[in-house]
Amino acid sequence: MTLRRRVTAGIVAGAVAALLVIVFLYALQWDGAAQAPAALFTLVAAALIGPAAYANPAAAAIGAGLIFVLAIGWALGYVYLCRTQPQLLARPFVSGTVFGVIVYIFTQIALLTAGLYHRPSPGLLGQELVGTLVFYGVPVARRAP
Repeated sequence: MTLRRRVTAGIVAGAVAALLVIVFLYALQWDGAAQAPAALFTLVAAALIGPAAYANPAAAAIGAGLIFVLAIGWALGYVYLCRTQPQLLARPFVSGTVFGVIVYIFTQIALLTAGLYHRPSPGLLGQELVGTLVFYGVPVARRAP
């Protein structure tokens, strides 16, 4: 497979998986208030620009863009890893789940570093893991070349 096709596959896989995660998180956090989904994106933006994000009206858009950029970056890394470790393509559900766990752990480390980490309740932890493993890791693994 050519480099161009690999990069395209990584971009598409990351964008699709990011969209799936966003829809999943919207479904979980939607309580009828128009602000609930925007709060998730503002939290993501706060990891990048700090507490000033909570006062920035563009923070939700920055957070949504950041989710897509990070998802595509991780997916491109997975596509590269598949090139060097072709056995990952043989079992996409298993490798995608493990990939999702790795992404989740590094996301938590990034939140800890930014001072935004909170210890999730067991229910929230389950939701976060399902979102990352089922709606991000496995779709990226299934779409990888």
